[in-house]
Amino acid sequence: MSSHDEHSHEKEPIIITSPRRMAKGLAIVIVTLAVGAAILIPFFDDMYKNPPPVTQIKKPTTTPPTTPPAEAGTTLISILEGASAQGSDDYKPDPAEVPVGNKVVWQNDDSVPHTATSGTGPEDANKGKLFDTSYINGGEKSKAIELTGAKEGDTISYFCTVHPYMKGEIKVTAAQAGGQTGGATGGTAAGPTIKILEGASAQGSPAYDPQELTAKKGDTVQVINQDTVPHTVTSGKDMSDPDKGKLFDTSYIMGGESAKIDLSKVDPGEYNYFCEVHPYMQGKMKVE
Repeated sequence: MSSHDEHSHEKEPIIITSPRRMAKGLAIVIVTLAVGAAILIPFFDDMYKNPPPVTQIKKPTTTPPTTPPAEAGTTLISILEGASAQGSDDYKPDPAEVPVGNKVVWQNDDSVPHTATSGTGPEDANKGKLFDTSYINGGEKSKAIELTGAKEGDTISYFCTVHPYMKGEIKVTAAQAGGQTGGATGGTAAGPTIKILEGASAQGSPAYDPQELTAKKGDTVQVINQDTVPHTVTSGKDMSDPDKGKLFDTSYIMGGESAKIDLSKVDPGEYNYFCEVHPYMQGKMKVE
């Protein structure tokens, strides 16, 4: 066998594309690109302005909308979270003391709709005649309700038409200058006084002045809210305290208004209190 034959068996054959086949392949690629461009170019502006939904990324809202507080001359009653469960606490304060001439607003802190409808229950023939908030959705508040014809000393029953076992009472008290909110009363402070300081709602800021109040059993403590947002003075360590609010609770005190704490039934001792709206606001009261 010649050396030429040996080398020819060792090499693999090389296939070279012909110019004709190469030209045909390039023509197919060019035609495909041209057709695609003809389709995309006329609609490019619209596609740019209106991208597919997956590209429209929206930043999540980090701060939920807040409900503005009730205005002066308005009593605020809360519908508590979990009120729809029969046997749970429902309206607060209950009874609510409403001065003659004050309007009433119900704030629904629950996650389901509720109402505040005058009457003792669904069977009451006069239900809803004095007032009816209609449905208040979770996180919202009712319109301001006027107690037309109510006079000092009246007790008005109301209930929820969605959950009739939810019942509350309004006690009409003497008219107050400047109105009342959730049990708060106006007037000049006298005797032991707790001031809720301006800016107290900012965590880490001074909250109550004095931080530790000394009073006597039987005293009436004045609580003045110098801040611009609602606060409370509620007995207990914090929201997890099972006895919170049992000794005293001002309920919501709107900015610029005041409330009273009656110590006639509070025995001598040292007691913690806090704000239900801002639980990091805490203070102490020493009753002698």
